[in-house]
This record gives sequence, C-alpha cells and structure tokens, in this order.
Amino acid sequence: MICQNCGCSLQENFCPNCGEKRFDSHSLTIKHYLEETFEGLAHFDNKFFRSIKALVATPGKLSREYVEGRRVRYMKPVQFFLVVNVLFFVLTLPNRFRSNPFSQPLQSYMQFSSYTKFHTKEAVEAKLKKLSIPFNEYELLFDEKMSSNSKEFIFLLIPFYGMLFFLAFIFKKIPFVGHLVFATHFIAFIILWFLVSNYVLGLPYYLIAKVNYSASFDIFISFLGIAIIFSYLFLAVRRFYKAHWAYTLLICIVLGWFFWGIVQYYRMFLFYKVIYLN
Repeated sequence: MICQNCGCSLQENFCPNCGEKRFDSHSLTIKHYLEETFEGLAHFDNKFFRSIKALVATPGKLSREYVEGRRVRYMKPVQFFLVVNVLFFVLTLPNRFRSNPFSQPLQSYMQFSSYTKFHTKEAVEAKLKKLSIPFNEYELLFDEKMSSNSKEFIFLLIPFYGMLFFLAFIFKKIPFVGHLVFATHFIAFIILWFLVSNYVLGLPYYLIAKVNYSASFDIFISFLGIAIIFSYLFLAVRRFYKAHWAYTLLICIVLGWFFWGIVQYYRMFLFYKVIYLN
C-alpha cells in the first residue's frame, strides 16, 4: 500500500516516513467524521486542562517538562499561549471595569502625570483638531481601539522576557529556546491571573459597590497582583533554573520591577499607535 501523503510504501497503520494514518474509505463516512471530531476535542481539552493545572499548581514544571522532552501530555508552548490569549480576548470584562491592565482609557492619558509627561494631552488635542470631532465622541472610538489593540501585541512581551531570562541565567547553559518557553509560560500565567481576577475580585466589587472604578480598590488589586506574580515567578524560577534562593530572589525583584515598567511603556506604545495609525 502507498502512503497518500508522501508516496512511501507501508504495511503499518501509520506511515513510518511521515506519520500519516493509513487511508481507509471508512474515514469518509459521517460516523467516522463525528467520532474523529469528538476525539480531537476531548484530546485538546485533556491537554489544555493538564497544561493549566501544571502551570498554576506547580510553577516552572510545564517549562521544565518541555525542555527535558516530556511533551506529549501537554500543549505546545505557543499553542497554549494563543489559546490563553484568545480566552483573555473573549472573556475580559468591558473596558469600563478597568479589567484589562494592558489597556487604559483616554481619560487616564489626559489626567495622570505618568502619561501626560509624554505629551499625551497635546497629541489628543492635535488629533481632535485634525478630525474636527468633540472629545466625547473621540473618547468612545479611542477606548474601543485601545481595548482591541491591547490584546493583539501581548505576544511581544515573550521575546523581551526571553532575553531577560537568558541574560539572568546565561551561566546555566540553557538554549535560548528554553528561556523563550519559560517566558511564554510566565506571560501566560500573568494573563490568566488578570482574567481570573476580573471575575473573582473585579466583578463582585462592581456588583456590591455599584461603581465602575475605585482608586483604593485599584491600588489593592495592583498590590495583590504584584504579590502573586512575584511569588509565582520566584517559585517558577527556582524549579526551572534550579538557582540558589538568594539569587532567585534578586532576579525576581529586578524582573518584577521590569514588568511594570514594560507594561507602562506598552501602554504608551498602544496610545501612539491608536492616535497616529487608527
């Protein structure tokens, strides 16, 4: 029998050359099509939830399993990240709840000195003059674009953090791809935390307090997020890189500080993208 994919002669159920399954006309029946579909979904679910469990319950394990060659039980890093990103995109609460930390409303760029020092007010005023529309109308357009754009470029954090991990643990002689894998899983955890905190903390607060935003609650969420992300990074680095706890603590402090700085500049990048390119 000839493999329909690569033309190799084969006797097994799967081609020894390319892995293609032996063709059977039964595979074109509705029954087989449905069986194959449900089997694929079940297989995907098992890998996804197994990956989630390893990511959250045992920080660093998912990356360690990948670089040591135990991969069949889990989703591939980029595939896993894309699924998490899609869930974040679909399930994030509306922007008025400040549920997306990568996205900021136009009012923030007009009021807070951390943004206005980059001449955001002047840029908005020039944009309004060019479009000849009132601020309230442009605000709706800006916030909508900011919310959608913020989720499209999160993947840029992966190579940046991959390089930081590479520089911090260059003495470990781990291939650069290993650092990228660890960075992928780390950013995926951060996204999951932001998504879960929306429903566990943000939504209940809104339903109880009946307000969309509170400065004190926002500070509380920010500090809680910092504590959780820092703790997770410490445990993940210890397990994946097997570094001394003191060096791990130092690296986590530095990289944790870098993260919030990166988020700040990421927001500025999105601001000027929306202002000048949308």
